[in-house]
Amino acid sequence: MAGSTVNESRSGRRRQALARRMSRSRLFQSGGMFSSLRVAQFRLLWFGMLFSMAAMQMNMVSRSWLAYDITGSGVAIGLVALSMGIPRFFIAPFGGVAADRFDKRTLLVGTQIIRIGMALSVALLVTFNMIEIWHLMVIGVFQGLSASFMMPARTAFISDLVDDDELPNAIALDSTGRNLNRVVAPALAGVLIWFFPALVFYAIAGFYVVGTLTILRLPESGPAEAPQQGVFRDAAQGFGYLWSQKPLMVLLGLSVAVIFFGMPFRSLLTVFQKDVFDVGPSALGLMYTAIGVGAIASSLLVAYLSNSSKKQQILLGSGVGFGLSLSIFAVSGNYFFGLVMLAIVGFASQMFLTMNKTLLMVATDRAYYGRVMSIYMMGFSLMPIALLPMGASVDAFGAPSTVATAGVVIVAIIAVAGTVQSIRNRSRSALLVPSESN
Repeated sequence: MAGSTVNESRSGRRRQALARRMSRSRLFQSGGMFSSLRVAQFRLLWFGMLFSMAAMQMNMVSRSWLAYDITGSGVAIGLVALSMGIPRFFIAPFGGVAADRFDKRTLLVGTQIIRIGMALSVALLVTFNMIEIWHLMVIGVFQGLSASFMMPARTAFISDLVDDDELPNAIALDSTGRNLNRVVAPALAGVLIWFFPALVFYAIAGFYVVGTLTILRLPESGPAEAPQQGVFRDAAQGFGYLWSQKPLMVLLGLSVAVIFFGMPFRSLLTVFQKDVFDVGPSALGLMYTAIGVGAIASSLLVAYLSNSSKKQQILLGSGVGFGLSLSIFAVSGNYFFGLVMLAIVGFASQMFLTMNKTLLMVATDRAYYGRVMSIYMMGFSLMPIALLPMGASVDAFGAPSTVATAGVVIVAIIAVAGTVQSIRNRSRSALLVPSESN
């Protein structure tokens, strides 16, 4: 007992010393690039989710590689992604209700335990050479269901741990943490696939275990105000609230368009690796890493610019940059030039998504955080749904033509949105940059 007390005392002193060092650094002071990391509980959540996000990134790379390795078909990649996307799309609103009703820590722990089981299942099937495409689809359904509850809870949990003034910075740093994993995790996945494919799925399970143990150290968040109505009515209220907030609808519409046409390219990189660039699995990991390098730089810049008054211009400009760089990558035909373009793709796409998500959170009433974020996540559910027709297009016309066309469509959508906004009223920037008074 005495030893436990001594250890706790030492741990407390270390935390206090760390807090003092942070307070003396300009980067961690109010308005600094890492200001929200001064909050010990948010710092712990951020650290724990590094491992969980690493597992998710490794799973995305490994799942697509395994589906293509089993079948040699782009449609198979789309089917596996669709098995995860459909439950995410339809169950996400109820995951948002759960995040607003129940303890968010419990939701995070429970969903990650499910994901540990799914990763171990794939690992064993691959180990004994029993894996088939339908296995990946069934497991994808359970992964989609767990994501429907995990993602809204995680994002809403951030708002419980930091003050409103620090929320934009915390969201940007949350994105930075995910992007750090885009540098390391895909490369690690590629190496493990090259060495022995089952190892990557054992590693995924291990990362989820570490993330779960870290999150267990956080205090219970407690529910929001106790709802007085049923689950379906609470979910409907979330849609009603979003519909009543036109600036939020504009932001959500832009994010859906960019996600639908732009994000599926990540799952198609294995086609570029094998059929376009003709390089090995480890090179596939480097392609994902290049995206991550650009995304890290972007999310750090957004954290630095969290108080900028040019949010509308940043949002539209990064959207156009994403579409253009994606098209150039698709038609490049050269692996090393493609890596450079993927870094630019990662930079532009992450700047758009981080700024979009930040504006959504800042403009949303706290009582609706979970539900709004779950509806926002429904947009990401469209990515695997879009992957099915894009996979068919890859089989019919090739990956370069398919991805290049998607990039052109993104540029056109962003250009139309910017033109309409300019015509309506140049001075009414609040249409795309909602008031931060909510």
